[in-house]
Amino acid sequence: MGADRKHELDKLDLFTGIMGTYTDTDVSAGMFSGKTKSWGAGIYASGLLPSGAYFDLIAKYIHNENRYELSFAGAGKQNFRTHSLYAGAEAGYRYRLTETTFVEPQAELVWGKLQGQTFNWHNGGVDVSMRRDSASPLVGRTGVVSGKTFSGKDWSLTARAGLHYEFDLTDSADIHLQDTAGEHHINGGKDSRMLYGVGLNARLGDNIRFGLEAERSAFGKYNVDNMINAGIRYSF
Repeated sequence: MGADRKHELDKLDLFTGIMGTYTDTDVSAGMFSGKTKSWGAGIYASGLLPSGAYFDLIAKYIHNENRYELSFAGAGKQNFRTHSLYAGAEAGYRYRLTETTFVEPQAELVWGKLQGQTFNWHNGGVDVSMRRDSASPLVGRTGVVSGKTFSGKDWSLTARAGLHYEFDLTDSADIHLQDTAGEHHINGGKDSRMLYGVGLNARLGDNIRFGLEAERSAFGKYNVDNMINAGIRYSF
């Protein structure tokens, strides 16, 4: 959900706006599983040049409600809240093969600030704690999207498919486990993965636009099984 305004500048169409977001995420890994519900608010700017080059800038605050179950040392269920910051910049170029088909190479850089968290519990009469450090991840992504547009009298539909390589430029958060035997340290390290996805963008008349995207990742230590984004836009 959001609102923006178009600014017609010399050799540049610039859109600036505000937005609100909601994300529902299911997570599963070796030591934990759970769900995160996230609410965000932010600002953005997008620019489109006549040549086909474009850029997108975004900054956002995110509030997370987490419900996790930890499957080691009797930790059990843990409910907690976290806060994070997100900023991203993307640039690309849409090269038209024909009037209705295109290829779009693109690159993106994303920075975040993630709050740390500490869990304390008892296991067999022993005090146990786990601390996840705060982190400032920096992630790069590069790839290509291709698509084709179909159109009628007062509608158009663009179908596209993309392949990207995503890579961590900084280490993820370290984890520290503390019990009577001492402290155990798990290094967060870096990861990388391939992303592949498909999408549809539709225009109905002069005012209504909507989009649907689906994406997955592979070949990383941590992968996204399914990610779906849907949006609708009304202009007046």
